[in-house]
Amino acid sequence: MEPELIAGRKREIRGRMARRRDAVPEGERRDLSARLCRVAERELVEPMRKRLGRPLAVCLYGAFRSEADPADLAASCMAKGDVIYAPRVAPGGETMEVRRLASPADWIRGRYGVPEPDPSRTEALSPAELAEKLDLILVPGLAFDRWGRRLGYGGGHYDRLYRLVRAGEPSDSAGRGPLWAGFAFSFQIVDEALPAESHDLRLDAVATELGIQWCDRPSRPSGPPPSDRPAKSWIAE
Repeated sequence: MEPELIAGRKREIRGRMARRRDAVPEGERRDLSARLCRVAERELVEPMRKRLGRPLAVCLYGAFRSEADPADLAASCMAKGDVIYAPRVAPGGETMEVRRLASPADWIRGRYGVPEPDPSRTEALSPAELAEKLDLILVPGLAFDRWGRRLGYGGGHYDRLYRLVRAGEPSDSAGRGPLWAGFAFSFQIVDEALPAESHDLRLDAVATELGIQWCDRPSRPSGPPPSDRPAKSWIAE
């Protein structure tokens, strides 16, 4: 598909999915987010803790507007000893940095009102530390498909973060980098293949209030990997 056709298709899907998500009443959205957090804890985070035998380093976001809200999951993870990180758009606006959060007081409203870590209270990971320290990265978006494709808001920030993290993985890492999971409501997973370009982020899974959707990729089957895999992300590549 030609680049201009891909861009036009992305705009159409973004508009349609944003209207659908915005139409969910606030109370229902809170309930769905709470259910989603419980599912993610039970079916994704806790199995990873058990597999790795230690607390996790989880990167999640502060919900904006009608996004699925991972706040309950962040609180649960902190209570169980996990280390919480969150992204912040770096000065200049092109890239994101990842900062450690010690408490809910470390959030502030940043660019366009999007919640982000307060740079005066938090410390950023270096690019070299991203792949080494993070176990799980939760990603917001407007639409997702079963092949790991995602449509965000068009800024490309998570795509660039993905490339930055992957660049820091050792050449012999064999899938030991962080697991990338969409965090969304079930109606945001579409049956169609989303338009994508070679530089776009590919997810390992999508967490919804109905369960974990493991993504199919040409390079590996869907679903969690065999129990004998040592990979940090437990994805069989």
